[in-house]
Amino acid sequence: MRVSKSEEYGLRLVMSLAVSGEQLTIRELAELDDLPDTTVAKVIGRLRRAGLVSAERGRNGGYTLTRPAAEISLASVVAAFEDQVFGSDFCDRMHPGDGRCARSGSCGLKPVWHGLTTVIGSFLAGITVADLVAGRDPAGCDGELLPMVSTHRGRPR
Repeated sequence: MRVSKSEEYGLRLVMSLAVSGEQLTIRELAELDDLPDTTVAKVIGRLRRAGLVSAERGRNGGYTLTRPAAEISLASVVAAFEDQVFGSDFCDRMHPGDGRCARSGSCGLKPVWHGLTTVIGSFLAGITVADLVAGRDPAGCDGELLPMVSTHRGRPR
């Protein structure tokens, strides 16, 4: 499985908004995550269309999460960028121009790809943004996660 840059940035921006607890501008988010403004604007646009962040226009405008971090799963953030790791068009993408894979009727791999999609989706659905921000390891991976610390406007959060 590959995680795209957009998915990674989306997860990081959602985490930054969760840690801040405040409305942040594109510029502030870009500074916090050391990303270009244009990249942040593009990623925030996808998160907004997915209903994960809301925007307030105007002089004091910015972006906030639409719901508490404990209610936002990693699966919902990743879904803002790609519906499924191995979607229904996977076989068609593997054979562009042909329309269908020559082995589609007897392929033993298709159930594997669909099963993998289910496993990955369930795994990501079981982890919330709040879990990541707090440094919890809800997946039982025995990994050591550390709480995320933000220094927005020079103040630790």
